[in-house]
Amino acid sequence: MQRCICGTCPSFPGDDGFYCARGKSQNEVVRRGCICGDCENYKEFGLSKGYYCADGSAAEIEE
Repeated sequence: MQRCICGTCPSFPGDDGFYCARGKSQNEVVRRGCICGDCENYKEFGLSKGYYCADGSAAEIEE
């Protein structure tokens, strides 16, 4: 999780992070902006969505 930047996101719901791989948060997510696109994991794995914390993992929502 060293490369995960979820904890610096304005929408971070306050739990473990790494939502693109783990899936959505158990906590409520207030959408205040998304920085998924700035993450090295996002770039390395060719992700294209955002708000994984609210919507689910990349495997669940990427097409």
